[in-house]
Amino acid sequence: MAANLALSTDMHCGDLGGRVQSGAVDMDMLHPEPMRWGANDVEAVELCFRWMIYLGASDTVIAAGEARRACDLYSSRYLGWVDNRRGNLDVEFVERVATVAHPDGRQALIFVPGGVLPQAKRRADDLGLAVLGFHSENATLDGVNSLGRRFRDGGLAKQ
Repeated sequence: MAANLALSTDMHCGDLGGRVQSGAVDMDMLHPEPMRWGANDVEAVELCFRWMIYLGASDTVIAAGEARRACDLYSSRYLGWVDNRRGNLDVEFVERVATVAHPDGRQALIFVPGGVLPQAKRRADDLGLAVLGFHSENATLDGVNSLGRRFRDGGLAKQ
């Protein structure tokens, strides 16, 4: 994993169907819309991109190129991973995120659509990683662990 990969906030997030281009954000699109049939992997990243913006990290971009090897989303203060797999978040994924986020110095956010194993939740708490549960069908976001709840309730801009 590319732990030393410098991720600048001036990189482009790519084409999101004409809705967002580069780092510029249309703040009118704040709250994500429900996705009636759920989200595939690409749509899940786009949804979590919108959640980061909604919570206040307005400089969030979707990682592209080499940066994509390190994380899915990033801003000047946060790195985001979207684990859209079926099943529960496991300790291995949490520890992999920590190996990238801690040397980088930005706060890690892990977005999951499903459950989180109790030991993964404890490990995320121990490592200072925020875990957020996203629900694409009804456009809701929950804080899964204590830091995730803090960010969900208080936002990302003031943290």
